[in-house]
Amino acid sequence: MPDYLELARQAQENPSGADFIALREAYVASGDYRPTSHYSSGKLIGTTNGLDSFESVVEFCTTMLDQNPMDLEVRLLLEYTYEQLNNTENARRQHDFIRGMIEAIYTSGDGKSFESALKVVAVAEEYTLLSLNGLKLKFQQLIEHDGRRFDVLTCTRRNDEDGPEIILYFDITDPFSYLQNMLE
Repeated sequence: MPDYLELARQAQENPSGADFIALREAYVASGDYRPTSHYSSGKLIGTTNGLDSFESVVEFCTTMLDQNPMDLEVRLLLEYTYEQLNNTENARRQHDFIRGMIEAIYTSGDGKSFESALKVVAVAEEYTLLSLNGLKLKFQQLIEHDGRRFDVLTCTRRNDEDGPEIILYFDITDPFSYLQNMLE
């Protein structure tokens, strides 16, 4: 198995040439795997609201990514902050990293069934994907199926809450196993 930290370093330096599927697999297999350390957008906003400048946000996000380079919400905030600072090169690098991570998730399936569930390395990624796709969560179920753990999310479009429900399946076996091991 390739070294996770080396793959993460390479992906941060050159995200357009990175193998994000291998990076995600190496992350889960590494001793650095911490799916509970990923920020939700709400927690991240609450944490950074008191910062007084975009430079302070960059410093905060950079520190967080030094601890966990796999956090999508931190990268989304960092991309936005670099855009506000007109630092297009760093904004593009963050954008490319985020795109690579999301493409790797979508490579795992289409989310329409247990068999084609979207495999995430942290539950926070589910909510990031909902947000990026303009979806609002109505309810969530944790289901065991064929020895794996799944979150089944029932959603609607954010701008059409009375519209048709959209059901998405996420394979959360890895983060669920991590939590189980922490409790043992």
